[in-house]
Amino acid sequence: MSSDYKVPYTTILDIQPHPNADRLVLGIIYGWQIVLPKDKYEVGSKIIFVPIDSILPEKIESLLFNKESKIKLNKSRVRQIKIRGSVSQGMVVDPTELSSIVNLDRIQLETDLSGILNIQKYDPPVKEIRSNTNAPKSRKAFANPNFHRYNGIQNIKWNTTMFKEGDEVRIQCKLHGTSSRLGLLPYVTNTFWKKIKKFFGLAPAHEHCYGSNNVDISSSPNYTGWYGTDLYGVMFNKIDAFGKIRPNETIFGEIIGPGIQKGYTYGLKEHHFVLFDVKKLQPDGSQVWLNPDEVEAYAKERGFEMVPILYKGPYNKELAYQLTKGPSEYNDKSEKVREGIVIKAAKNYSIEGNKQALKWISEDYLNDFTNTDEH
Repeated sequence: MSSDYKVPYTTILDIQPHPNADRLVLGIIYGWQIVLPKDKYEVGSKIIFVPIDSILPEKIESLLFNKESKIKLNKSRVRQIKIRGSVSQGMVVDPTELSSIVNLDRIQLETDLSGILNIQKYDPPVKEIRSNTNAPKSRKAFANPNFHRYNGIQNIKWNTTMFKEGDEVRIQCKLHGTSSRLGLLPYVTNTFWKKIKKFFGLAPAHEHCYGSNNVDISSSPNYTGWYGTDLYGVMFNKIDAFGKIRPNETIFGEIIGPGIQKGYTYGLKEHHFVLFDVKKLQPDGSQVWLNPDEVEAYAKERGFEMVPILYKGPYNKELAYQLTKGPSEYNDKSEKVREGIVIKAAKNYSIEGNKQALKWISEDYLNDFTNTDEH
């Protein structure tokens, strides 16, 4: 289950008038906006909140959506919709509607009910993009333990207090491609061949590790024979990324362009790697993220393309919201819809190995049912 996903037993924080409907209101749960029937709920009402990209089990779907329901789900999935011109980002469920399934009398507020209700997060099919379909899959047993996955960024709708008005931030344009990573990390003797190389003094001090965020291609026992024949290796070879990074560095970015994500080519004729984060391994074994300004300087120094920077300055929520709108800033605004933005702390970006960052997905992007949802 994603750490950025839950189905909480919670309360309604605020209720605002619907601008286009007298019988509807806008309820606020965490930072999400949901269109509700007027007079059914009030501020403080206890409810079950089902966020967008939830998959309902058949029993719950049949209880919540009877034959007379005007709203129907497609493949049991909750998505953002518009009701009378206002976005509704999830579902508010009256606990009495599910009383036959769960008794909430002894359950504390803010309990995650996803497991109890068997409501799951929608996950797109795993997409392995390779230029050679016979390239090997990774093997966890052979992975370099210092080659970490990118541990995601929380949605601002779940965390509305991380950034205060006036905090110094950097806001970047979020791109829709396939996440990729490359590191030059201490050599690990976790295969028979690597042990032989070290025994004869042929092992380097550091080794290249690379792949997608989910697949460490370099951890395959057949890595040497396939080195660089997959999409990620071809891309990193093309831009000489293997030669640009230095020992104990791991870079993270997005590969974008034709054939990566449906409808999001950014006007490109070939693939591009666009950098968005850098992590450095410290002598004590910890890993530290570079702050956004350091990443920008790193990209210029090493010759990497970097994600567009939309804003530098004090945090303002309304300004950030406006930056989620409009076309993508990448490649002369060739895409009609911006996927969203990433807000990063300018100074204390890395705290105990975690990123001080939030993503804000564009409402227009979520309303585009042709997108592939891998955000």
